[in-house]
Amino acid sequence: MIKQAIKPYIGHILTWTILYLFPYIIFLYEPSKLQKLDFAFFKTHTTNMIVWAIIFYSHLLYIGPKLFFSVKRWKYFSVLLFGGLTYAGINYLISLMGPPHPVKVGTLDFLFARIIGPLFFYTICILASTMLFLYNEQARQKELYKQMELEKTVAELNMLKLQISPHFLFNTLNNIRWLVRKSHINSEDTIIKLSEILRYIIYEVTDSNVDINKEIEHLRNYIELQALRLPIEGKVEFQVSPSIKQYSIAPLLFIHFVENAFKYGIDSKNSPEIIFTLQNTEHGILFLSKNKVLLKKTTLNSEGIGLSNIKRRLELLYPRKHTLEINNQEGYFEVKLELTLDEN
Repeated sequence: MIKQAIKPYIGHILTWTILYLFPYIIFLYEPSKLQKLDFAFFKTHTTNMIVWAIIFYSHLLYIGPKLFFSVKRWKYFSVLLFGGLTYAGINYLISLMGPPHPVKVGTLDFLFARIIGPLFFYTICILASTMLFLYNEQARQKELYKQMELEKTVAELNMLKLQISPHFLFNTLNNIRWLVRKSHINSEDTIIKLSEILRYIIYEVTDSNVDINKEIEHLRNYIELQALRLPIEGKVEFQVSPSIKQYSIAPLLFIHFVENAFKYGIDSKNSPEIIFTLQNTEHGILFLSKNKVLLKKTTLNSEGIGLSNIKRRLELLYPRKHTLEINNQEGYFEVKLELTLDEN
């Protein structure tokens, strides 16, 4: 925590330390000038460094942020010009009030030493401060843009999730109505499974990620509930790898494919066959859904809101970390969804 707090200041401290020590380091390589390293030099050099730091940070922290992007840009340049002239003027007055200068007053050398020189270093401070200010501003804008994109993504994901829940609930209630009408169906077991499904939708999917075991249990409840509709000769399986790794995943990613398998894989004239598989891969998991095609191809291949929703969620949640394949051939409709995940 402390390291994170002081990290932004380390670069500033190192830079000013190097600048302060620079003339001393130079003099070490020129022994003939070592005699110049007296107290007067120390006082002058230290004073200059303090003044330059004040100029640098005044522009970086106040003048730049307040005036650089102002509509009246002339105010910004007026402040800089006033500051430069004030700094040069103070240096000139100090030279007149101080001890005699080795360079004669009024000469070009004196002008450079007391006016042009300070203006030069003032300009260097302003330019360096401007570069750092613009860099920080660009980084801030970039971070702000990322934050806005993140908030936009979260809002879109919440909207997509809200679309899934009522759609799923509507389909489930319709199926329950059909099941309860059948006298041979155990209504109590049906209601228990429905309550577990509803509990998951209401209390669990509010999180951005859920434990994969909870998602598996939810799928199992729904599959067992829907399996009650199958004729005796029908086949439905949910195969889960016994060594499935402990992942956290986005909720309700697979349920659409399970719904569709039952919706389009069951009719009153044929024996249905529906198989779901969830297994490990080298870097994540693979979900498979396979069912007999019992409807017209045009009906089966139509892409509704549910599939568009899932595809969009995958793009937002697992960019470049998912593969979705949908095939309809040889009498079977098959879905393969592979996710690259980080293990808990």
